[in-house]
Amino acid sequence: MNEGLLDRLEKYGFSLYMIRITLAASLSWVAVHSLYGDQYLYFAPLAAILITQASVKASLEKGIYRLIGIIIGGIVSLIVGQFFDVGAFSILLILLIGIGIATACRMNIQAVSQVGVTSVLALTFYHNDYVLWRVAETFIGVLIALIINMIIVPPNRFVKVKALALDGSLLLSEALKGLVGIRQDSSKDNNMLEQAGKLLSASNQQQKEMFYTIAHYQCRGDLKGLIQATAHLKTIHSYVKEISDDICLLPAHHANSDWMLEVLEATADCIAVYGTKTLSKVECQRSLTDCLHRARDLQAASFSELQGRCSLSSVRDLGALFSHLNRVLEEVERASSATYVVAARPSTAEITRAIRLIKKGLSQKL
Repeated sequence: MNEGLLDRLEKYGFSLYMIRITLAASLSWVAVHSLYGDQYLYFAPLAAILITQASVKASLEKGIYRLIGIIIGGIVSLIVGQFFDVGAFSILLILLIGIGIATACRMNIQAVSQVGVTSVLALTFYHNDYVLWRVAETFIGVLIALIINMIIVPPNRFVKVKALALDGSLLLSEALKGLVGIRQDSSKDNNMLEQAGKLLSASNQQQKEMFYTIAHYQCRGDLKGLIQATAHLKTIHSYVKEISDDICLLPAHHANSDWMLEVLEATADCIAVYGTKTLSKVECQRSLTDCLHRARDLQAASFSELQGRCSLSSVRDLGALFSHLNRVLEEVERASSATYVVAARPSTAEITRAIRLIKKGLSQKL
C-alpha cells in the first residue's frame, strides 16, 4: 500500500488496522455464505474481527487459542448435554470441567476464556452440528484474517525496520562514548544504553514478523542479512552493558581519565562505522579494518601501561573492563565478516539480470 495514500486515509479514520478488520470480516462472510448457505454466518466474521492484530504472528497465536478453546468447550458441552438439560447445574458443570482442563494444561488465558464462552453457547444451542459449524467457520475466519494480515502491510516497512537497527547501532556507539566517569546513580548514559537496546529489540521483532508477509518475500535475502546484523548488534549491546558495570566499579581517577575516553571512543567508532556501512546507504569514508586496528592498539597499549602502576585489585577490575572491550571488537569483526559473506552471495534476481545483459550484449555484437 502506498505510504501517501495511507496517510490520507488515516486522516479520515481509515487506519491500516481498520482496513484489515473490515476486509477480513467481509470476505469471511462471503466465503462462508458461498460454502454453507445461511447457517451461523456470524462465526467467521466474528473470528476474523477478534483475532486480527498488528502482526501476523500475534494474529496466528490468537487464532490458535480461539480454535483450541472452541474445540475443548464444544466437546465438553456435547458430553454434558447428553446427560443434563440446560440449567444452572449443567452450566456450572461444563465450566468447571472445561476451564479446569484448560487451566490444568496451562493454556493461554485467551483459550481458557474461549472454552467458557463456547461451552455455554454450545449447551444453549445444543445439537450435534453446532460445534462442527462453529469450528469450521471459525477456522475460515482465522485463515482469511491471516491472509489479509500477510498481504496488507505498512508501506516501506523494510526501510523503516532497517532504520530502527541503524538508529540503535549509532545510539549504542554514543552510549559507549558517554560511559566515561559513569556512576551507579547516573541515569543519562544508562538511558541511552537502554534506549539503544529497545530500538534493536523492536527492529529484531519486526524483522521476524516480516518473514510471514507476502509483500516482503522478494527481499528475504536482505532480510536475513538484516536479522544477522541486528543479532550481532544485540550481542554487542550486552557487552556494552558489562562495560558500564565495570566502569562503575573503577576508581574515579581511572573512570575519568583521558586514556579511558580515548579507548572508549575508538571502540565506539567501530560500532558506528559497522552500523553505517551495513545498515545505511550513506557512503562511509572510514575503513572498519583501520578502526578495529586502532582500537586494538589503544586497548593493548593502555592496559600494558596500567599494569605496571596499579594495585592487584585495580588490575583485576581493569582486566574485566578490557576483556569486554575486546569482545566488542571481536563481535564487530565477526559481524563484518558475516555481512560480507551475505552481501557477496548474489541473489537469483541479480544472476538473472546479469545473464539477460550478457545475452543482450552478444546479440548486439552478432
